Parts: sequence; C-alpha cells; structure tokens
Amino acid sequence: MTPSLTDRLRDYARFERVLAAVLSLTPLFLIIFDGGMVRSSISEYYDMDLEQIFYVLLTVAAMLFIVNGVIKKEHSYNTTLGVLLAGVILFNLDDTNLIHNFFAITFFAGNAIVIAFFSKGALRFKGTLLGVLGAAVVLFLIFDWFDVFWLEWVSLAAIAVHYILDSFDTVQYDAVRRGEQPTLGIEG
Repeated sequence: MTPSLTDRLRDYARFERVLAAVLSLTPLFLIIFDGGMVRSSISEYYDMDLEQIFYVLLTVAAMLFIVNGVIKKEHSYNTTLGVLLAGVILFNLDDTNLIHNFFAITFFAGNAIVIAFFSKGALRFKGTLLGVLGAAVVLFLIFDWFDVFWLEWVSLAAIAVHYILDSFDTVQYDAVRRGEQPTLGIEG
C-alpha cells in the first residue's frame, strides 16, 4: 500500500525533528571529532583534522532550513536563514572574516527575530527562549564570561527547540464528509 500524502508529511516532520536535534548537538560532535578540544567558536572547527564533519553537519543544517522554507510557504524566512548558514560555511573565519561574521551574526539574529515575531508558540515559551538568548548575549558581551562557542551553542539549542516544537502540528487532516472534496492542509 502506498503511503498517503498525510503519512509522508508526518514522516518528513519526524525527519526534520531528528535533523534539528542533530543541529543542537553539532557543537558536541565537533568537540568529540576534534579530540575533545573546545575552540572559541563553532566556525573555528572548519580546519579540524576531520574537517568534513564540520562541513557535513553545517550543510545538513543549512539544507534543513532551506527545504523547510521551500516546502512550507509560510516559513519562507527559513530559506533565507539556510542561505545565511551556507554563507557561514562558504566563507571561513580566517580568510574572509568580515563576510563570515556578517553571515554568522545575521543567521543568529535572524533566528531570534523569527522566534520573536513569526513563531506561533505561546508567548511565555517565546519569552523564555528569547530571555535565555538575551541573557547569554549579555553575559558574553558585557561580562565576557565565556567564548562565543558557548553563546553559539545556546543559540543553536534554542533554534532547535523552537524548530522541533514548531514541527509537531505540521500536518492537519480534516475527515471527508459525504459530498466534500478531501483536503490536506500543511500548517506553517
């Protein structure tokens, strides 16, 4: 039996959740595959011995955003975020520092804007996520208590949590009554 469109969309939403979880664990994978070394930023892993780990993980994350934005028209901002993340990958920190930093800062700021203004989540949840991000930024900028690596990890975790929770109500199906045409709506 061929799976219905609803089943395929639900499977895709589950797959997106797995990829978002991998996104949140990307810094951990980078540390593990770099022999336990914690660098001052995620971007600094581009030249690790197993550099393909860096490129594969971040490329998968960029494609997650791009595909989500293409499939879900209301999430077209994710296409832009995916392109920004691709810029982080394409322009390395050492050779193209200004361009790289533009893409990195715009990617993280763009995600905060999406969570704040485009998310359908509960106000309290959005406030908590943004509060955690804001506190991390303040601690980093004003007190310089930790490297940007940890700020990036907190941001990726917040992005992944938002992404995962947002994907749960992706597929909506209304049962067909006599005389009606079947409809399948894809939210968000």
